[in-house]
Amino acid sequence: MRRYAVAFLGFGNVAKALARLLESRRSELAVRYGVSCQATGVASRSLGWWADAAGLTPTSPQSATRCYDIGDWLLTARPDVVFESIALDAHTGQPALDYLAETLRLGVHAVSANKGPVVYGYQRLNALADSHAKLYRFEAAVMDGAPVFSLVRRCLPLAGIRGVSGVFTSTATVVLETVERGGSIDDGIREAQALGIAESDPTYDVDGWDAVVKLCAVSNVILERALRPADVQRTGIRDLDPTIIRAAHRDGHPYRLVGRVSVDHDAVDARVQPEQVPAGSALAVSGATLVTHYDAAVFPGGLTMTSFAPDLTTTAYGMFADFLECIGAT
Repeated sequence: MRRYAVAFLGFGNVAKALARLLESRRSELAVRYGVSCQATGVASRSLGWWADAAGLTPTSPQSATRCYDIGDWLLTARPDVVFESIALDAHTGQPALDYLAETLRLGVHAVSANKGPVVYGYQRLNALADSHAKLYRFEAAVMDGAPVFSLVRRCLPLAGIRGVSGVFTSTATVVLETVERGGSIDDGIREAQALGIAESDPTYDVDGWDAVVKLCAVSNVILERALRPADVQRTGIRDLDPTIIRAAHRDGHPYRLVGRVSVDHDAVDARVQPEQVPAGSALAVSGATLVTHYDAAVFPGGLTMTSFAPDLTTTAYGMFADFLECIGAT
């Protein structure tokens, strides 16, 4: 039985759900993988930096050693894997990008739920991971744990993927559905916040920034084309006329916030905007449902993956699946 030390960089709702998932899968990890997990570090804005290589309780770590920066924390916790889930910075990917780079530089697997570093540092982080024979994984960054990157990496090699589209933010859908029922944009934001699906700054979702950053991550990794948010044509849902939203819904072609990125030789076209979609189509999602569609040479009609009503456990599972891949690579 190998003891696997894990450390949580960020300990919000997703990290807490991951900790519960690790505990609930403890016996299966032991039987199928020969692994036991022990938390040795936790860090967040509210808790501070805490570490103990012998083990600690993430929810109450104050009996452990208090640290003061990422390097001190990593050296004290001595983790095999760091789970990073701090808040998104859509414009720089910091400080998560530097934290992940230091993690990999010290020879530790990095599993992240953060799309910012994928956008602003994917090649750098991947190169660091390769040079230290470790993994940088981020399955939970785009579709709340449903396989986006691993699906392509493992199941669609040389499939000729030319474009990716989808509905990547559930908050925008909830807001639009609230308006369809007669409410306002602000009513919809409050509903999304009550459901726990909105970003800490809901304008990221409503104004399209969240979908833009996810589209950039998809382009950088899957299409292998460097893309930054400034390169994406962005139109949010805030300025849509409520009467038009309701009329489109009644007519069977509701508005949804759709992201699309495609490549044609060296040209990349990327946009996030409200689109009217047929009521029976895969893009006519409801609630928290997310969808990703791959345009690939070997699938004449494309390949669509839908995640119905993902929750915190779904997002945590994306990180858990990445963790299992780290175990296999060690």
